[in-house]
Amino acid sequence: MPQTLPPLRKPWLLIISALVLLFVLTATFLYFRARHSEGTIRQLITHTLAERLRGDVTLGAIRVQLFPRIAVSGEDLTIHMSVRADTPPLIHVDHFFFAVGIVGLLRPIKHISFVQVAHMTITIPPREPKKDRPSSPPPSPHSKNVPDFVADHVLIADADILILSRKTGKEPLDWRIHQLVLDSASADKSFAYRGNLTNGKPKGEIETHGEFGPWDVDDPGGTPLSGDFKFADADLDPFPGIAGTLSSAGKFTGVLSEVQVQGHTDTPNFALDKVGKPVPLTTDYSATVDGTNGDTLLHPVNAVLVRSLIFSEGSVVQVPGKKGHLITINASVPKGRIQDFLSLAIISDKPMMTGVVKLKAKLILPPGEGQALEKMILDGNFGVDDANWSNPAIRDQLESLSRRAQGRPEDEDAGSSVSDLKGSFHLENGVIHFSSLSFTVPGAAIDLAGTYGVRSGALNFNGHLNLQAKVSQTTTGAKSFFLKAFDPFFKKGGTGSVLPISISGTRDTPTFGVSVFHKTLNK
Repeated sequence: MPQTLPPLRKPWLLIISALVLLFVLTATFLYFRARHSEGTIRQLITHTLAERLRGDVTLGAIRVQLFPRIAVSGEDLTIHMSVRADTPPLIHVDHFFFAVGIVGLLRPIKHISFVQVAHMTITIPPREPKKDRPSSPPPSPHSKNVPDFVADHVLIADADILILSRKTGKEPLDWRIHQLVLDSASADKSFAYRGNLTNGKPKGEIETHGEFGPWDVDDPGGTPLSGDFKFADADLDPFPGIAGTLSSAGKFTGVLSEVQVQGHTDTPNFALDKVGKPVPLTTDYSATVDGTNGDTLLHPVNAVLVRSLIFSEGSVVQVPGKKGHLITINASVPKGRIQDFLSLAIISDKPMMTGVVKLKAKLILPPGEGQALEKMILDGNFGVDDANWSNPAIRDQLESLSRRAQGRPEDEDAGSSVSDLKGSFHLENGVIHFSSLSFTVPGAAIDLAGTYGVRSGALNFNGHLNLQAKVSQTTTGAKSFFLKAFDPFFKKGGTGSVLPISISGTRDTPTFGVSVFHKTLNK
């Protein structure tokens, strides 16, 4: 006798069979829908981007997979600006990937939670004057049917943002970003971003975050952006002639082609390479960066070298056919410390001189290879009040000169090494040329012209020594008696005298010489 299933089990078998059949039908439908959707999604992507960016869009391979989740991947996505056929593609993406729910295969995609992009290049054409700027074609009548497309999170690995220059022959400004994250990204609205990039020179890591957009269809270089940045542990050694480790932080705002930047830098060990010793340098700066070529206009920059405040402004611009930038800076020091500046040029635990310095100078640093000290051109003038010399030999010689100049050569209580120093100078090829250099001590004033080698320390000066006393009063005994006959030859006005003088040797061992009848008497 055949066996029969219990009556209660038959409904469950029917339900299970129906579910299996429904699953198979659904899977079959989704499979064929996915195959059919490749063409639909291709058209949706190209049409949406073309309408939103008003450009020409091409797309290479595209694939839709069902398992383990419904996902879309594509390759070789390129967007050209319709009105700028003479420029490279506005956007090129090597590979992209995003996932959608089941409903994404049933109706147009308006929202995606996550998009992954690999190797993207954005090329911003140079901005044209507004009157000459071509207008993008007006939106097509079908653009109203294009949905607003939003991606909650976009992860971009390896991106290049190239901003082309207006000037022929200039290399584009290249921002290489190894990771960029966009939140609620849309072409029609501003969205948040955060990213990390490695700066090539000086090498260091930059972290940035802020707002970008909305995208300017007619003028991509006019697209707004703003944000904060941090630049940590940048090694200055690759720059010839300087050394140190720089960190910087600040804010920026503007458009892609013109960015206003405000920030702070800290270099605790700044140095002129192989010349002086490391000293702390900090700056607070404001600048305008031309995004088309990286040219930078420095608005008043406040710098502190050790404890001396420096005010400066200038520019950093590219030069056609040259590697690097031309740096031009005008600087002034209203009340600094001369020892802070001498530390950059002299390796010594004790400063060569102390005193209050006033300085005005113009620095020009041309582009190209070579040490900064050998390339820079510096013109200026300075004054040091109440200069005190640390070298005992220099102090002794100045005190002796002061006593003799006052006509009191044997008075140990007379004379002083404290002097006032001022001059006008021109630095080029590592040598300072002084067109005028003068300093005074009680009883004497010296006017000089000559050169000083920054690296070698070589001194070569000639000038005049103006004494309060007569020549015969600068010494005692028989020398004084015989020199009385020569007092009229060196007479200066009613009293005092003038002698030719020279300074030679090096900064560590200077030699002072006074010429009498074409014979130099060294001291």
